[in-house]
Amino acid sequence: MNLSKIIRQILAKCIYAAYGTDFFSCYKWLISTFNWSVEKRRAWRLKRLGDILEYAWNKVPFYREYWGDHGVDFFRPRSLEELEKYPILTKEIFRTNAPLICSTELNNIRYRTWHTGGTTGEPVHYYRDLEQWVLCEAFHLWGWTQLGYSFGDPVGVLAGGSLIPEKTSFEGVIRKWLHNRIFLFGIAMNKELALRYYKIFLNKKIKYLYGYPSIIYLFGRYLKKYGFSIPSLKAVITTAEMLTNHYRNGIEQSLGCVVFDNLGCNDGGYEAYECHHHHGYHYNDLQSILEVEKSESSDFGKLLITNLWNRSMPFIRYENGDIVTLGNQSCPCGVPFPLISSIQGRTADILYFANGKSLAGPGLTLIFAKMDIHSWQIVQTGPLELEIRIVSFSKSKNAQYEKEIQKILAYHLGDEVKLKIRFVSELERTSAGKLKRIWCAI
Repeated sequence: MNLSKIIRQILAKCIYAAYGTDFFSCYKWLISTFNWSVEKRRAWRLKRLGDILEYAWNKVPFYREYWGDHGVDFFRPRSLEELEKYPILTKEIFRTNAPLICSTELNNIRYRTWHTGGTTGEPVHYYRDLEQWVLCEAFHLWGWTQLGYSFGDPVGVLAGGSLIPEKTSFEGVIRKWLHNRIFLFGIAMNKELALRYYKIFLNKKIKYLYGYPSIIYLFGRYLKKYGFSIPSLKAVITTAEMLTNHYRNGIEQSLGCVVFDNLGCNDGGYEAYECHHHHGYHYNDLQSILEVEKSESSDFGKLLITNLWNRSMPFIRYENGDIVTLGNQSCPCGVPFPLISSIQGRTADILYFANGKSLAGPGLTLIFAKMDIHSWQIVQTGPLELEIRIVSFSKSKNAQYEKEIQKILAYHLGDEVKLKIRFVSELERTSAGKLKRIWCAI
């Protein structure tokens, strides 16, 4: 282990402990639970479930009314299966009532405001306890150890972040240095950008590459075309959109290393990681209880999330939009974290423009994350034409939003691509009635 890595680890442990967000200790606790018996693990989860349900009933007036409307009074479940007696909270109901789904004790809780860009095209704004964040970071560290990673290893990131160059906060600078991560834009890609990113990663001797499957696929394709490689690269971990076999095979062939997939939902509160067996996605059952609302015609069903930690804005049987199957067998790796065996993810077209630029899907969601809108859709209507459609809650901010969108997309696509922004009452659907958020119409 080199000196720089040791220093990063020591400073990170001290700084996070000082701020009361010591995920390293939480990681050790997670590992210690591997020695629990099946009965102890189930009893711990059942007690935690009863506690969060009781808290939601007493401290979040929305749940008392919502459950009452469905004929349910609070009770402590005698088994995890009794959770299904509580009503489902759809994403649409959550978004409509979000200001009401808050604890009356917010002043006594350490929390932050978060938002999603909306992989379904519908942004979600919510509160997240720092205690819940710490647990997520601890499980995140466990998930990355499946690649061979240890804290402080150099990581290249082709994903979110600032959509256009801007001044980074002091906290952001420190966090990036501690975690030894190199953040680059994960939205557009062309030959010049790919070669510039390649030189950066080569110079930093990155060991792991993290980001969106579609943009990493495009990046790797350019490197393979020009005969470049990153000798230090050990593995790729993908996130935010469905990792198709096409993307997985393409990335592994072009970058010459194995791909591990990661999925999750910050608003509901779960993450899941592939281990080296690649038999599914391990999720932290001490963080959330996952259920599947199965259909009669398929093994897949709607995922329901009950987070066992988040008090500022509890998520009880939250339907986040994922369609999954839960595994019913243990993974050969032997860890007690159960499996999501498969997921029907959302995919989006990669948009290719006549000026040589390509636009990938997940990063685009960040454009709309902080906007107070109902939903959005992006459609390529010509070789150098792009149309953005928005269903807005209010007209008062439309001009501001239009200016922000124009600035971001012009930066990534260049002035040659003509942008058209339309505020509409509803979004276009396919002939089968499905809503695609990003697609090519030519």
